[in-house]
Amino acid sequence: MTVLMAAPLLLTLTLLVSGLAKLGGRQGTEEAMTSLRLPLRGLHRTVASVLPVTEIVLALVLWIPSVPLQTAVAVAIALLMIAYLVIIARALTFEEPVECSCFGTLASPTVSRLTLGRNLLLTGLGLLTVVAAASGAMTTVLVQAPLALIGLGITVLLASALTALSVGSTAPDASPAPAVARPGSALGPQDAEDAEVAEDAGDAGDAGDAELVDYERSTTPAAVLQKPDGHLVTLTQLTAQRAALLVFVSEGCGPCERVLDRAPEWIEAFSPVLQVRFVFSRPVDQLRERTTERVGELAMHDLQFTARSTLGGRTAPSAVLLGADGLLAGGPVDGGSTVIEFVEEIRSELANAQEQGELPSPAP
Repeated sequence: MTVLMAAPLLLTLTLLVSGLAKLGGRQGTEEAMTSLRLPLRGLHRTVASVLPVTEIVLALVLWIPSVPLQTAVAVAIALLMIAYLVIIARALTFEEPVECSCFGTLASPTVSRLTLGRNLLLTGLGLLTVVAAASGAMTTVLVQAPLALIGLGITVLLASALTALSVGSTAPDASPAPAVARPGSALGPQDAEDAEVAEDAGDAGDAGDAELVDYERSTTPAAVLQKPDGHLVTLTQLTAQRAALLVFVSEGCGPCERVLDRAPEWIEAFSPVLQVRFVFSRPVDQLRERTTERVGELAMHDLQFTARSTLGGRTAPSAVLLGADGLLAGGPVDGGSTVIEFVEEIRSELANAQEQGELPSPAP
């Protein structure tokens, strides 16, 4: 009986933790659904809003002492666990790793065999919960031995908490704050000379500029990218005339898709001053039509993730700004929100540089 009752208690705890975590991370849940390639993308936002509430309600209603109601809810929970299991198993067949955000903001682990094993366990708990509900065991314990149930619940909760503390948090490390070098020093030799003159005039005393100067610039590494025509180009060759903003993305990745949706806007905003390149892990001729519609001819191929790794990018999406003077001018940064923040900071700094005369203003 103790083992049978432990199943719904563990499942209740899991659903409550999952639901409460997802309440604070709807965007992460929505992006995870995109990464997992779930159909009906137009409904993802709605599902991401409803799902956490559904999990919490199921966890609570499960303990209303009514055999028919408990059985119905237990079946619903078991079906939900089976659906999660199928989704995770399917994700393991994808060519690229997927982040599932199964527990909202608490963690966004990459889908692996360990994830599959966890979901197999949850599915087993779901089936045991159906047995406990349908047999009337849950209702009997609730009515006749509530104190014993409470004691078992506290034991399960403490055991789960100790396990979590022993294993440690699986949440990803926070990305460093975006950093960008002075626009003048990044966009070309002549611009760099103009920026040095401006510094001599006292611009370096400004607090905001001081933060930018603090960005430690390193030499652009010897990595190569493949152009749409198949030719290879080194990062130094790519930036010989103009600085380049490289945005590393993967098709189907939720955060990457959010970044790719901003591509047309960024291309138009930066085209007079620097080039924007969207770098993929697969050859350009294999990209989907929707992707090429957004990035046009500015897509490039990063063979075996070598360029991204060399530049210090840890995942997709990530971004880095390469100066035309052979030095890194900003980044790398990782994560959808961080990449967008990084690019917007670059736009802001370029706009300030144009207002101050360090860079030519765009033609009307």
